[in-house]
Amino acid sequence: MGDITGHDMQAATVMGQIRSMLRQATLDHPPYSPATALTALDTACSALPVEAGGTLVHARLAPADRGPGWTLTWSNAGHPPPLLRTPDGRVTTLVEHDILLHRGLGPFLRTEARRDLPPGSALLLYTHGLIERRGLDIDASIAELAALLARHGDRPPAELLRRISGRPSDEAPGDDVVVLALRVP
Repeated sequence: MGDITGHDMQAATVMGQIRSMLRQATLDHPPYSPATALTALDTACSALPVEAGGTLVHARLAPADRGPGWTLTWSNAGHPPPLLRTPDGRVTTLVEHDILLHRGLGPFLRTEARRDLPPGSALLLYTHGLIERRGLDIDASIAELAALLARHGDRPPAELLRRISGRPSDEAPGDDVVVLALRVP
């Protein structure tokens, strides 16, 4: 999940390049470490004439080593934090992150975090456009989204997405909005 700076054809082109480069970096580095792939992406962006600036969360889901559920491994390059709702209704903001993606920052050794997702958990990833509004505190917007996930996160993902997109707002988003919700079987 990511957001490249800009709203024009150039930004769309760079986003396509970054997506392809990240996919290749991931496949080139088994066991598909998100941090290793993002580090390789940073290195490539520093060496190539790709004017990429933005944020992203690169994540991998794998079956849990022991018992049911899945394991989420992620690396966050300055993107809004994913939200995790466990079956007991508690929501955790996955705040672990590194600096944003920017060619001028040079290659950066990325870190990653890992979290077990028990069956029935809901994971929410989103872009800045969902939470940023002029004059509103971004942390308050994330807290509002977390509260909504706590209340409705046990519903089917399609219904959860409808509730998220239907929440009141004082103004239209100033940026693209992308939301991904998934439920762990």
